[in-house]
Amino acid sequence: MKIGLFTEFSYPGKSERQIYDEVLEQITLADELGYDFFSTTESFGKDVISCSPFPLGLYVSAAQRARRIRFLTGILSVPIHHPVILASQIAAADVLTEGRIMVGLGRGHPWVLNRVGIDAAESQPRFQEGIRMLIEIFEGRYVEKSAGRFWSFSDFQLSPSPIQQPYPPLYIAAATTPESATFAGRIGQGLVQPGYLGIPLGLVRDLATVYRQNLPPGRSSDIILGVHLHAAEDREEAVRNGALALASQAKVFLESSRHRQSTSGLKEGYETKSESRKAFEKLCEPEKARRAVEAEAPNIMAVWGTPDESLKRIGYYVDCIQPEQLMLNIASGSLSQEKVVASMRLFAQEVMPVLRRT
Repeated sequence: MKIGLFTEFSYPGKSERQIYDEVLEQITLADELGYDFFSTTESFGKDVISCSPFPLGLYVSAAQRARRIRFLTGILSVPIHHPVILASQIAAADVLTEGRIMVGLGRGHPWVLNRVGIDAAESQPRFQEGIRMLIEIFEGRYVEKSAGRFWSFSDFQLSPSPIQQPYPPLYIAAATTPESATFAGRIGQGLVQPGYLGIPLGLVRDLATVYRQNLPPGRSSDIILGVHLHAAEDREEAVRNGALALASQAKVFLESSRHRQSTSGLKEGYETKSESRKAFEKLCEPEKARRAVEAEAPNIMAVWGTPDESLKRIGYYVDCIQPEQLMLNIASGSLSQEKVVASMRLFAQEVMPVLRRT
């Protein structure tokens, strides 16, 4: 099993420069510790939820110091990018990282779509059209003309060609909507499931099933399962740190969603997606997060505990979902870098080797 790390790039209580320094340090350390990949999201505009408008650029920089680890965009917001420009940037980043790019694609945060004038009702058809065009471009043929509902291009062939052929692996994000999971399966690409957002285990499992049921004959499943994690030698410390991290991340999601709603006057967004809204509200304070995880485990996919406890809980999720890859959200919210690094080290030394043998 491939095991990677994820950060939303949230930075409550930290400067933008500080969070960039910390994430680059995390990537370098993850490379040294033997993690397989590192992932962060794409977001535009000043929100403490994320300070990451250019993850591909971050990865090109990180690749100069981290020589082995792979890089997952988790996610690029397809509805706001012209497919020609996005494909070209991905290909160039693949060349500059020596073939280590993994491409996570999604619809994007609702408030970001609103900022750039994208109608939320169009996000799903834009998302699907954009990905189909990306694949058409990546297949490498000269395209005289291609026209869709939202984009068109002509007289184009991708340059540079990516190192990974026919193109870097693609993963479609599906948090709560079966349409995205169905689409990922039908086009034969991978699936990213961000279970670390408090999404109920039952829903995550159902989406994984929908994805696999829609895969073309002969195409193998490739699910990246996201789980919130904090490991420490002392259980109480792990729970305390994990609750702080998850709560501060849920809080910035909830506040960003409410701000987007108040400025736009529209209702489309996390505030009207019941599963996401319920999760953010129940987890937005450390004590609430702690009580919810204790009361609803394993339904809330948060793993906080000693190495033995972490291994047991993660093993449960692996048995339940059977993902091909595991993505651990270890640096969310306002957790200090010292605590993030300690958890990364402990997991890599005492949990990861056992997981890989199973």
